[in-house]
Parts: sequence; structure tokens; C-alpha cells
Amino acid sequence: MSYCTNIDCLRPQNSDSSRFCNSCGQELLLKQRYRPLAVIGSGGFGRTFLAIDEHLPDQPKCAVKQLCFQKENTEIWHKAVNLFHQEALRLNELEHSQIPKLLAHFEQNQKFYIVEELVDGQTLAQELQKQGVFQEPQIWEILKSLLLTLQFIHSRQVIHRDIKPENIMRRSGRGDLVLIDFGVAKLANNAKQLRTGTIVGKLFHI
Repeated sequence: MSYCTNIDCLRPQNSDSSRFCNSCGQELLLKQRYRPLAVIGSGGFGRTFLAIDEHLPDQPKCAVKQLCFQKENTEIWHKAVNLFHQEALRLNELEHSQIPKLLAHFEQNQKFYIVEELVDGQTLAQELQKQGVFQEPQIWEILKSLLLTLQFIHSRQVIHRDIKPENIMRRSGRGDLVLIDFGVAKLANNAKQLRTGTIVGKLFHI
């Protein structure tokens, strides 16, 4: 199944071999290699697709993030585009086993995309919803794993700024934790660290 990324498409599902959407006519392949299969997440500024890379022999799965929303407020749109580009820059700089690997970053049909390694697993928020409150040994395990990742990104002068259960995934099988969603991550600036800044993230997690 191929999935059309046109947000206004009425029937986005298409056959595996289709080059263009049968409903709206938009080209289905992104950058002539990434084929979206289904929507696996959505938010205020875009959607995330499960996709495959048709340029590689084994056609590995990947995650494709699409920035798309109405440009009614030009200032908000420019800020969103800037944050999206910054996320790609941060992922490109942070090569670590517990951070998704950046595969591509591009614009197509006036939409912006980030392609990254697919993390197969569940978020800590999903685990909490299923099993309830974590016990103390589980909390220590999470902290020990996550603090090593934070130590790495801070050594690269990057601050995540949105750490919460929804942005921490546990890989299936291996069980290691992966920090995701660097959309509001920021380069630390020594001159600005002591200033009062903008509050980001959810107050519940601050």
C-alpha cells in the first residue's frame, strides 16, 4: 500500500506500484526513493509516515516527518519551518545509538520533510498507559540510560528542551531507550544561558 502525502487528498491509499495518486494525481515517491505506506503519528505542525526506501536492495523501513499546516499566520509558519530545519541540523550533528539517525532532509511540493531511522518500539507514555506507574528499579534504569544520552548531547552543546515520556522510546527486542523529537532542541549559548528565555515543552514535565 502506498500513501499519498497530500494533506487535502480524499483517498490517499494507493497500490504498492503506483507512481501517482489515483485520487489527486500527486507523485507518491518522495525524493524519487521514499514510498510512504501509512500515517503513524500526527501533531499540530505535521504528520509522520511509515515509509520504505526503494533505492536500497532490502527496501528498509524508515520514518518520514512532514511539516504541513495552513500558512494563515506567516510569523508562526516561518518559526515552524526554522524549527524543522534546526531539527534536521541537530540530528545530523548527533550520531549516537540512542538518537534516531538522519537519512534525508528536503522540500517537495512546497512541503518540508525529514527522513530518519525508524525506531521500532513504544514510547514510555504508551508503557505507562498499559502497565501503570513505574516501580523504583524501573525508574533508576530509565534515568541511568537517559542521562548518558543527555550527557552526550550536552557535550555537543545541544539542549533538547522537550523531554517527556512521549519523546522517549524503548526499542523492541533490545530494550534500549531512544530520545526522539528534536523539534525544539537548541544550541546552548553561554551568553544566553543566564538570561530569562521562552518556556517550551509542557508545564507538567518542567
